[in-house]
Amino acid sequence: MSDENQDNDNGGSGFGWFLVGLGIGAAIGVLFAPQAGTDTRETLAESARERAEYLKQKSREAAAHVNTYVDAGKDQFGDYVERGKQAVATGRSQVEDYVDRGRKVVAKHASKVSAAVDAGKNAYATTTAPVDERI
Repeated sequence: MSDENQDNDNGGSGFGWFLVGLGIGAAIGVLFAPQAGTDTRETLAESARERAEYLKQKSREAAAHVNTYVDAGKDQFGDYVERGKQAVATGRSQVEDYVDRGRKVVAKHASKVSAAVDAGKNAYATTTAPVDERI
């Protein structure tokens, strides 16, 4: 565990020293450049402006691409929502159809069941009546 921490510390400080060396090298390069100081500063400023403009242009392009993807995603999501609504409507109508069919079947057989219950009651009443009533 301590070896990992030491490796990370050395790597982090090594990278820091690399950046320091890079900065010192750039400063020395600017000092010993074949151009005059004002020319070098103007060149650096122009280069910085060009890079800034380049970055602005690329960010605009990236934003345009992102907007295109967002619009396509919205359209696709809208299609999915519409399909979902249609599926719910279809399912609802099927359920209503099955309920109506069930009601019709129950209504059709209700009178038969009622008649069978009445016949059962009469049969029970007949078989359980005293013998005197049968004669």
